[in-house]
Amino acid sequence: MKRELIALIRAGISGQPVALSAAMDWQEIYTLAAQQGVLALVLDAVALLPAESQPPKELKMRWIASTMAIERRYNHQRSVAAVVADRFAERGIRLYVLKGLALSGYYPRPEHRECGDLDCFLGCDYERGNICAEEMGAKVKRDYYKHSHIHYNKLLIENHQFCVGIRGSRVLKAFERHLEGVISHDAEHIEGTKLIKPSADFNALFLTAHAMTHFLVEGIKLRHLCDWALFLRREQNNINWREFYRWTDKLGYTLFANTMTAMAVDALGVEISNPNIQADRRYAERIVDDMFNANNIFNKGYSPWRVRFMTIVGRVSSIWRFHRVYRKTLLGHLLRQVCGFIFEPKPRI
Repeated sequence: MKRELIALIRAGISGQPVALSAAMDWQEIYTLAAQQGVLALVLDAVALLPAESQPPKELKMRWIASTMAIERRYNHQRSVAAVVADRFAERGIRLYVLKGLALSGYYPRPEHRECGDLDCFLGCDYERGNICAEEMGAKVKRDYYKHSHIHYNKLLIENHQFCVGIRGSRVLKAFERHLEGVISHDAEHIEGTKLIKPSADFNALFLTAHAMTHFLVEGIKLRHLCDWALFLRREQNNINWREFYRWTDKLGYTLFANTMTAMAVDALGVEISNPNIQADRRYAERIVDDMFNANNIFNKGYSPWRVRFMTIVGRVSSIWRFHRVYRKTLLGHLLRQVCGFIFEPKPRI
C-alpha cells in the first residue's frame, strides 16, 4: 500500500484523480497516511475517487473527523500565532515563521498541511520576545541554547535563537549568519497577519538543512517531501541556485537535496522547468522505502537525555545515511557534537 499512498498524495497535490486497484486496504492507507503526516492531504485525493472506489463508510467518517481535527489545530495555531505576532509588532519585533504556517500556503488547502509546534525566529530580539511572551502570561523555558519553549494559549512556540544547530562547527556558524542575512529578502506577511514568511532563498536552504537533520537522526517522512515538492513547484524561479548549491556543497547536503528534488518529480509529479536545478536518483528508492521505517524522536515529550540517547542510536542504526548520502563519517559527526556540547554550552556566531 506504500505506492498507492504516494499515488494518492500525488493526486491530492495535482487535483487529478488516480486509478487504484480494486484490492485496496483502506485501513492500512489510513494508518500510513496518519503516520506520515499527510492524512488530510490524502483525503483530498479520496474525494476525487468515484463512489465505487471510496473507502468503507465507517472508515471514511473517521477520516473526515480526523481531518476536521487537523483543520481545527491549524486554525487555532494561526489565530494564536497572529495574536502573538501583533503583540510582538507593538514592540517592534518581527516574527518570522519557520516551516509550518509559512509553507501551508503552498498546499492546495493550507489547513490540510499538518502543523505541530510554531517555530519562529525573531533575529536579535530573541530574548525580548521571551520577555514579551511572559508579560502576555506565557510560560517560557530557556533550557536549550538553540531555542526557548513558549507555552501560550495551548500553543507551543519554539522561539529560535539560531535557525540551525551551530555547536562545534565554524561552517554551521557561517551558514547561520548567511541564513539570518537572507531571511528578510523579499519576505512577505502571511495574509491578514503580522506573521512573516521568510524569503525563498532562506526557505530553500533552511528546509534542506531541517530535513537533512531529521534524515540523519530519525529518517524523514512524506510530509517533508511534500513540503519540498510544493515549495519547489511555486518558488523554483525565485531562488539563487548558484548560492544554494555553494552552501549545500560546503555542508555536504547537495546529494540529499538533489535526491529530494528527484523524488518530488518522480513520485509526486512536480514539474521542474528551471535548468539550474539538479536531480539525483541514485538513492531515491532507498530513501522512499526508508521513510516508512522512520522513528519519531523529537516533539514527543521525551527528556533531553533520552532524546540525546535516541539520536545516537538512530544515527548508528542507519549509518548508510551518513556514508552514502551525507558523505561524512558518523564518528566525526558525533565527535563534533560531543565536543560542541562540552566546550560550547552557549555558542555564539
